[in-house]
Amino acid sequence: MTEPIMVHQVLHQMNIPFTITLAVTDATAGWQLLKKAASAIDQELVQVDDKYSPFKSYSQLRQFQRGNQRILIQDAEFQQIYAATMSAAHYTAGAFDPFFNGPFDPTGYIKGWAIERAARHYLAPLLHDDRVVAASLNGGGDMQLLAQEDGDFKWPVGIEDPRDHLSLIASYDIANGAVATSGTSKRGEHIVHQGPSDLIQVTILTHHLSDADVWATAGLAAGEEKFNQQIKDNTLNGLYVTADHRLHVFANGVIRDAQTT
Repeated sequence: MTEPIMVHQVLHQMNIPFTITLAVTDATAGWQLLKKAASAIDQELVQVDDKYSPFKSYSQLRQFQRGNQRILIQDAEFQQIYAATMSAAHYTAGAFDPFFNGPFDPTGYIKGWAIERAARHYLAPLLHDDRVVAASLNGGGDMQLLAQEDGDFKWPVGIEDPRDHLSLIASYDIANGAVATSGTSKRGEHIVHQGPSDLIQVTILTHHLSDADVWATAGLAAGEEKFNQQIKDNTLNGLYVTADHRLHVFANGVIRDAQTT
């Protein structure tokens, strides 16, 4: 099989870059399909940011934080986000906390949810075109990956070393799935810790980016001992790096021997 051609477009929303990539057999058609999908995704990301940004005074989130409870009653999507984050708080035993800063704030959920939804709405349908082998949406390193179910294409995914962003500590080949990483090396201490601050990077691999994002955040917040139990209880897949630079890889809830990064 001839190697597919990669076409990319980068969008800038929510203060991060979003990269859309199509793997195609026809470059001309690929660019046309990419341009149309990118326009729709860009508009959707603008709407999501306008609605859920904690930094925009007019957003529905800020209105809700100021006491407008009618939003939760009247807006079905807002209800869904509220319910999903409350559920995440429950199944992570509070390690994922939508009230981490006081008022309700689903920031740790919104980006992954938005990427997953945009990929499902605007990229997944492209796979019905035989010229599109695979598609992906990457927002700040968190990825929803898609590929033809009957094909052999897999996305190569590298996980950065938190001490050296030019080096990798792991690599995966994924056809369909999601990858989310939460860490302190780029954004500093931005997570409210429920346990000791002994993890500096957590990567989760699963089917849905909204779930991966939640668990990556929760793992960093929980601390190593609590997160190890959650890995086993929830059969998680991924890896984490400790503050003393030990690497632990886990698959289907089983944690492999540690290595030193």
